[in-house]
Amino acid sequence: MNSTTLLALAGIGGTLFGAVVGAAGTLGSARITSRAQTGAEEQRARRQAYSACATAFLARRDAVAALLDVFRSDDFDAAAVRARLQEVDEQRDAVARAVGAVAIEGPHDVAHGAEWAAKTLELLAGRLRDWTAEVAGGRDRDDLLRSQLQFAVRYQADTERMIDRFTAVCRRVLHPAESDGIPRGRLRRLLRRY
Repeated sequence: MNSTTLLALAGIGGTLFGAVVGAAGTLGSARITSRAQTGAEEQRARRQAYSACATAFLARRDAVAALLDVFRSDDFDAAAVRARLQEVDEQRDAVARAVGAVAIEGPHDVAHGAEWAAKTLELLAGRLRDWTAEVAGGRDRDDLLRSQLQFAVRYQADTERMIDRFTAVCRRVLHPAESDGIPRGRLRRLLRRY
C-alpha cells in the first residue's frame, strides 16, 4: 500500500470518526434539552397544581371564617348561617380535586401537607355544620358558643397553621434556592454579620 492510499484511508477514517462524534454530541445535546424541557414542564404542572390547591384552601378557609363570624354576630340570622354553610359545603369538591392533583404531582411532603390542611379545614367545617344542626334543632346559640367556641377557635388556628405549612412546603419545592423566602446567598451573608 502506498502513502497516498494510506493518507486517503486516514482521511476517510477521520471523517467517519468526526461524523460519529458529531452525531453522539447531537444526541447528547438533544437528550439534555429534552430533560430540561421535561423538568420545566413538570415544574409548571406542579406550580399550577399547588396554586390551585392553595387558592381552594384559602377560599374555603374564608368561607368557614365568615360562617363562624355569623355565629358570633350579635344579630344572629339562621338564614345567613344556612347560606354560608351551603357555600362552605359547595367548596368541598374544589378542595378535594385540588388536593388530588397535588397528591399526583407530589412530592410526598407537599401531598401530605395538602391532605392535612384539607382535614383540619374539614374538621372546622364539620363542627360548624353540627352547630347549624343543633341551633336548627332548638339549642340556644349563646349556650352553644359558651361551650363550643374555644374548640372552633382552636380548629381555626390549626387550619391556619396547616395551610401555612402547605404553602411553605410548596415554596421549598418550587424554589429550592430559598430558605423561608430569603435567597440562600443573602441568608448566609446576613448570618455572617451576627
